[in-house]
Amino acid sequence: MPAIITDSFDYNDIVRVLDLDEAFVHHQIDALQPKYWRVVIKTKPKGLKIFAPVMVSGNRGIDYMIYMLSRDWQITKKQRLLDYMYFGVYRQTDGFHLVGFMYLDSNPLAKPEKAFFTPHFFDRYKERTGLPMDMPKMEVMKNWIMKNLHLNSDAQGNEKYPDGIFCAYPSGVALGRELPDGNSEMKTFITYDMLRGEQIEKGENQSRAAKVQEEEGFRNCKELVDKLVKYGIHL
Repeated sequence: MPAIITDSFDYNDIVRVLDLDEAFVHHQIDALQPKYWRVVIKTKPKGLKIFAPVMVSGNRGIDYMIYMLSRDWQITKKQRLLDYMYFGVYRQTDGFHLVGFMYLDSNPLAKPEKAFFTPHFFDRYKERTGLPMDMPKMEVMKNWIMKNLHLNSDAQGNEKYPDGIFCAYPSGVALGRELPDGNSEMKTFITYDMLRGEQIEKGENQSRAAKVQEEEGFRNCKELVDKLVKYGIHL
C-alpha cells in the first residue's frame, strides 16, 4: 500500500508512524523464528551467522528488512530463539531513507532509539567506498548494513556543532546530528582515507578491533571530533 509518509512529515511525525508499526514488525519476527530455528538446529553455526534479510511491507506503506541471526550455536541453543535486527525503508521525493532500531533500555515497554540515514548519506557511501555507480540504492543499504554492524563509537559535537554526532564504523565515519528522544540523523559519510594523518590511523585500527570486542569501544572520540572540525567537515 502507498506509504503515508510525505515530504511534509518531520522526524517526529515519522517516529509516530514507526511506533505504530512496531507491533506488526515484532509479529513478523515471531513468525520467522520457527523456520530459522530449524535451520540453526541442523547447521549449528559457530560464531555469528546472519541470514539474508526478509522484506515485509508494513501496514502504513513502510518496508522493513528483518535480519535473523545467531550469535553462536551455544548461545542460541540456551536462548532457544534467534536474535534479530531490523530496518525500515521509506521514500520521499529525495529518495529512499533508512532507519535502524536500537533497543538500549532494559524496560520492555521502552521504544527503540532510531537512527535515520538520508539518501545523501548512501550516495556518499557508494561513491567513497568504490561501489558500482549503477548499484541500486536498496543494495547499497544492504552493503552498508552488513559491513558496518559494529558501531565503534559515537561522539557529541562541540561549540561549532552543538548537536553534531560523529560515529566511527568499520568502513568510515558517519556524520549527523542528534534528534529528540535519543534519535539521530546521519547525513553524510567519509572514509578514514579522507582523514589520514596525525595518527588518525588509530581510528581504523580500533574499528577493526571492535569487530572482535565491541565493548572496547573507540578511545579517540575527542581526537576524531577535533580532526573533523579542523578539516571543516560540514554536516
